[in-house]
Amino acid sequence: MPTLLIEAAHWGLALIPVLVLLAVFDWLDAFKLTSFKEIFVLLVLGGVAAMLSWPVSGRLLDTLPIGFSTYSRFVAPWIEEAIKGAIIVALFRMNRIGYKLDAVIAGFAIGAGFSVVENIIYLVRFPDYGAGTWLVRGFGTAVMHGATLAILAATTHEFAEREIREPATEFDFHFWWFLPGYFAAVALHMAFNQFPDRPLVAMLGAIIVAPLVLIGIFHFGTHEAQRWLVAESAEHRAALEALRAGRWPDGAAGQKIAALAGRLDAEAAKRVRRYWELQSWLVAEAEEVMIEEADGDASFNSAEIRAAFAEIDGLRRALGRSTYAALRALLPFSRNDQWEVSELKQRLNRR
Repeated sequence: MPTLLIEAAHWGLALIPVLVLLAVFDWLDAFKLTSFKEIFVLLVLGGVAAMLSWPVSGRLLDTLPIGFSTYSRFVAPWIEEAIKGAIIVALFRMNRIGYKLDAVIAGFAIGAGFSVVENIIYLVRFPDYGAGTWLVRGFGTAVMHGATLAILAATTHEFAEREIREPATEFDFHFWWFLPGYFAAVALHMAFNQFPDRPLVAMLGAIIVAPLVLIGIFHFGTHEAQRWLVAESAEHRAALEALRAGRWPDGAAGQKIAALAGRLDAEAAKRVRRYWELQSWLVAEAEEVMIEEADGDASFNSAEIRAAFAEIDGLRRALGRSTYAALRALLPFSRNDQWEVSELKQRLNRR
């Protein structure tokens, strides 16, 4: 029985701290952007990354004429951060990250999943290691894996934000966005691994510095998101008012869509206006819900939003493939606007 308790304590030390810290970051998210299901998926993706990195590391150790210590200090960070970072690349490419604090949570969750699976592998292979090892791996290595990827994701968002706020039709995806964050993640990972003989020093650095840095990014990201939401909500409400008043919104998009509508019959032109009106309303409603969430009193009319989504689907079919494609190419909504609407739909489905 004592042996079982000791083993349970070792597993707890190795696995629980990083998950608790992830829960804290999720709790700090004023906008409640990430659901439990999404966090679970991110943890699983991080675990898959750990399983992919394990054989790669073993193969390189067998191939390179260096010892484990040298590999761990100077080679492993490049490999592991690249494998973890590939998931962040995919999330940005699929428009699954909206705001900087969203990026922090996603990055930390993937890193946490990576560390949990990696530590399970170590627990199974080296069951005789003492509590000190699992203390360092749980409070040090695991937190480091989450923090480095969170920093990579937040840095990428900083470089990508101009593109994701431009009209979606003008969006250009660039891999260089990820390089500064990747190099920063590798540098931090490498710095952590430079203390093989003083693991407590590395652990203290990770458990003290990493949360403070990430909380600082959270604070900045929250204020940044609030500024965006207020400014963009005003723009979308103004466009909505113009459309409801029978006018086309000012700007290049308004002129181009007005010209498109002018080439269509009266019924099709009405559908074009109505589609833009409903899409503007949904984006503005999504932004309003997030603003209210940050204030602690989020509420929305589920039936009205469901009806808007249903009507949009009907309008898309009624417009036809070619007209809808032409309209979609002219609408001024950004990738960030599209992400906000997808978040609204997820909130709706959770009700």
